[in-house]
Amino acid sequence: MQQHTLDLFSNHQQVVFRAGDPHGPPLVWLHSLYGVEADAPIIDAFAKTYSVYAPLTPGFADLEELDAIRDIHDLALHYDDILEALRLPTAMIAGHSLGAMIGAELAAHVPQRVSRLVLASPLGLWNEDHPVTDIFGVPATEMATLLYADLSHAPGGPSTTDIEAVVALARGMATAARFLWPIPDRGLARRLHRISAPTLIVHGAQDRFVPPEYADDFVRRMPDASRQIIPEAGHMVFAEAFDPAMAAVGAFLQQQKVEAHA
Repeated sequence: MQQHTLDLFSNHQQVVFRAGDPHGPPLVWLHSLYGVEADAPIIDAFAKTYSVYAPLTPGFADLEELDAIRDIHDLALHYDDILEALRLPTAMIAGHSLGAMIGAELAAHVPQRVSRLVLASPLGLWNEDHPVTDIFGVPATEMATLLYADLSHAPGGPSTTDIEAVVALARGMATAARFLWPIPDRGLARRLHRISAPTLIVHGAQDRFVPPEYADDFVRRMPDASRQIIPEAGHMVFAEAFDPAMAAVGAFLQQQKVEAHA
């Protein structure tokens, strides 16, 4: 991956990682709670087919970046500014966890920007019968037990003592707190009907952070959405079931090429 810094029209700067064929179809990857570098295997897989852009979520490098982003609406428009600076009038958007929520908000705020949408283990809704776990009451060193169905897949393995991973996760949680606490739904449920892009929800059946019932909650609220439940995975669906998760995503994204040439 190559790191670039964009100057946005809002007078802010934005770090974006790039990979793949620059002439390939554009795909924007919105990373998980661990950051862009932790998602490198996913980005490398996409880069075989697409021109991949992976923005670093504001706050992950410097929490002061969030001073200019007051709420979820500012965040969605910030990503619209990123696409404008990248000269992408439309693109496929894929994201995981916090990144999936951002992708959904972007697609709801500016539907014309998104040609196809993948939401893996998405945050952003609230179901009283299946509450999202309050991660802000859980120490970062214990978060892996919520995120992974099998701790052998966690950074550092069952001991979950990978210091760099714990620091990255703590940084991600600090950013997520701005947009998820105390209730994750900041009105997304009322906006999902605005998303016009065909959408795939990918969710781990053993997700202890965001229960798999949320996949159906998303699908019910969207005009053109389907879901794929991955039996052996928890919240970190790509880390625990990379091949089946990527196969589902790849097949879904390939449909756009078929439709474009029909």
